[in-house]
Amino acid sequence: MPEQLIIGAGLSGLVAAITLARKGRRVRVLEKYATIGGQPERWPAVDVTPMISGAISRYLDIPIGEPQVKPCKLLNGYFWGNRLELPIAGSNLCCVERGPRGTALDLYLYSIAESLGVRFEFETPVMGQGQLANLPPDTIVATGLYAEPFDALGIPYQMGWCYASKGTSDRDAEAAVYFNDYTTDYAYWSSTNGIDFVFLFRRGPISSGELKDFERELEHTEGRGVTEWLSGYGPTPTVRFSNPRLFAADKILAGTISGMMEPFALFGVHGALVSGKIAAMAVEDRNAAWVEFRRCLTTWRRMLLNRKIYERLPESARRRTVVGFTNTLGALGPDLGARVLSGAFHAVPGYHHVRECAARDS
Repeated sequence: MPEQLIIGAGLSGLVAAITLARKGRRVRVLEKYATIGGQPERWPAVDVTPMISGAISRYLDIPIGEPQVKPCKLLNGYFWGNRLELPIAGSNLCCVERGPRGTALDLYLYSIAESLGVRFEFETPVMGQGQLANLPPDTIVATGLYAEPFDALGIPYQMGWCYASKGTSDRDAEAAVYFNDYTTDYAYWSSTNGIDFVFLFRRGPISSGELKDFERELEHTEGRGVTEWLSGYGPTPTVRFSNPRLFAADKILAGTISGMMEPFALFGVHGALVSGKIAAMAVEDRNAAWVEFRRCLTTWRRMLLNRKIYERLPESARRRTVVGFTNTLGALGPDLGARVLSGAFHAVPGYHHVRECAARDS
């Protein structure tokens, strides 16, 4: 049996490696950096994302849960100066630690892959057009938030800019989300496993004044002062309705580059995990994998349309839309509000499909 090559040791690449190694394949993973998960300066970090731990565990046949993934216990919302404690109990919103620490999801998956005999070659970048073209057929490309592979494979993208700050915290599995004039996307603070993490993102440049405005609101609301920002940018596969794709010529795509990212709020963790399994499936049966890929994206284009409409709204209309939705959640009460919020996750790649699979198999 020939060796299976995977480019990228992020979530999708690691799940693909585990899945294929369990089938008896020899798997080799090439990673650009000296550690798993991409740029080392990004870690540790906390992603706040929809996930049903039991369902995704059964779907991947990989136990997913604490301490790597914890149900979010508290979510404060700050919407143009209005505060609301969002009803999240039962909404399946989770805090996920990312990076190479022992309590992080990336290292957890890496440890499983290594125990199965997967070979890793670090500091081995494969990003440009010539490099990717020379890879064997059915190589899985799971290169994450880097523009070079998008360009090399002719995949359209929209560039996003971000600022992040890290620290320590004694709060656990808590978060706060911010919507204001300093971003047309979102900002959040979160904590888990002793990590304090702040993130400001925008599909477009962020000015120093906008960053300062967020700093002031963050300190006023959650008491979190920022001493140092890490800046970054990367592609988001949310520019065209044709973005999601499982194949590029004779290569198999996984994770961000495949478009398995929710197009409105850019939830990416769930789609990365699911797409890793689908990419591994494609090695053996492209048609079956393509059907599964499409099942995980049934409402993706509808949500991208919603996003495009939202971006074209005047600032005052965007404000009314967001504040109105969150006020409705609060008025519904904790149980019904949480169910409505969970229903809003329908475009997260694989979220409803994985839940349906778990319900059918139980």
